[in-house]
Amino acid sequence: MPDVLFRFDVDAEPGRVLEALKTTDGIKGFWTSRANVPAEIGEVVEVEFAIAPKPFDLRLEQSDDRTVAWRTETFPPHWVGTTVRWDVDPRDGGSTVAFRHAGFDDEEEAGRVAYTWGQIMTKLKEYAMGRNPNWVEIVDLP
Repeated sequence: MPDVLFRFDVDAEPGRVLEALKTTDGIKGFWTSRANVPAEIGEVVEVEFAIAPKPFDLRLEQSDDRTVAWRTETFPPHWVGTTVRWDVDPRDGGSTVAFRHAGFDDEEEAGRVAYTWGQIMTKLKEYAMGRNPNWVEIVDLP
């Protein structure tokens, strides 16, 4: 099964990057203005987009001082059963982020999603560094 992988450095402490991934305000800061991010493992992270018919449902599988991981439950259909994982490690003056969206059925689908995630990574990096990411909602639905 093909995976989407990114690895990049951020000039921000790991806690700042993880805050962006673990909190409602963080997700709203770089990905979408409509989000609900619970703190408890097993609860559902919901992110909504104007062009999507319903919220994405991402079950929180891991959230600690290094990793945030989600599993897609029912929407979007081409993500069902896939996992999204962010590992954040300290480095001199900032963080290194290793991202993996795993479990796609085919390469074409993973490729389409990779393009969108690439845009989102840029927004995450800007947000974590305290810059306004000047974002518009980015989603990979047709």
